Amino acid sequence: MKKLLFFVLLSIGLLSSCKDDEQDQNVLPEATQSGKNIAGALINGKVWVATTKKLNSNNAGTYCEKLNDNYLIKLDLRKDPDRYTESMYIIVSISNLELNQTYEVINQTPDDGYNYASYTSNDKVSYSSNPNNTGRIKITRLDLQNQIVSGTFEFKAVDNNGNIINITDGRFDKKFD
Repeated sequence: MKKLLFFVLLSIGLLSSCKDDEQDQNVLPEATQSGKNIAGALINGKVWVATTKKLNSNNAGTYCEKLNDNYLIKLDLRKDPDRYTESMYIIVSISNLELNQTYEVINQTPDDGYNYASYTSNDKVSYSSNPNNTGRIKITRLDLQNQIVSGTFEFKAVDNNGNIINITDGRFDKKFD
């Protein structure tokens, strides 16, 4: 009887540990630097977690390019890999990047090309940074060989009606898509 009880408890433990690799949507992922393909933030204090799956569309995804002494880093974070709603997009160009330094780079608009952040809500409302609503990013790991970028971020963004959202406690540990 003891052996049967032990086997049942062991089976339950194994089954409960065999779950999808997707991050718990109610808890921010921990800040890691090992390419776990996780990301999340607080949007006006509410937890938002990106999918761990690779993105399936052209010109999408997270990546970094080095051009001379400039690093162009793009984060494409989404709840659903096939949709642009419930997504964050951050692109920055950093000269002479130093790890663990905070960069005040999210201060332009998408029309300027680089150095901005945006969030698109589930109801398709788009919020973007601008010179009055800015943010910060810190790169804690950049491994071009293994294609991993990790760090933290925060920003404020505004929609066309002047509504502002606050993105705080952002973290990412992404493999390039």
